[in-house]
Amino acid sequence: MKKLFLVIFCLATVNIFAQKLSLNESTNFYEFSKIVEVNDNQLNEKFKKRFKEINLENIQYDNTTLTGNGFTNHLVGGFATVEIKYKVKIELKEHKYKLTLTNFILKDKNGSNPIEGMKSFKNKWINIIDKKLPSIVENIEKINLNSDKW
Repeated sequence: MKKLFLVIFCLATVNIFAQKLSLNESTNFYEFSKIVEVNDNQLNEKFKKRFKEINLENIQYDNTTLTGNGFTNHLVGGFATVEIKYKVKIELKEHKYKLTLTNFILKDKNGSNPIEGMKSFKNKWINIIDKKLPSIVENIEKINLNSDKW
């Protein structure tokens, strides 16, 4: 009985911290966001550099916000590629930042569709994106928080 309780507790904990898209009621876009506390005064510069390193497009920034457009690919049926485009937004405050991924658009040889307009395929694509989120977020957040300039 104790083992069963432990397994259920572990699964519940994993689901609480899982990275998933959710519908933002105010914008009606699916998005993922998280707030990270850090002790670094150079976040703006480090994220600017990281956005360029990972080839985000249309990078815009000011003192407190950085945005850019990224994409990843998904292979369908072993040969057809669907490009998943998204917007990355970093909002900076003292000792923390908020990372938001939103405006997911699926693009293939037949055109582009926002995930919100996928109707019967929406849940399938949300699940696919949910599986890709940890690697996307990890790639964006690969800034060296403890680096010194040489």
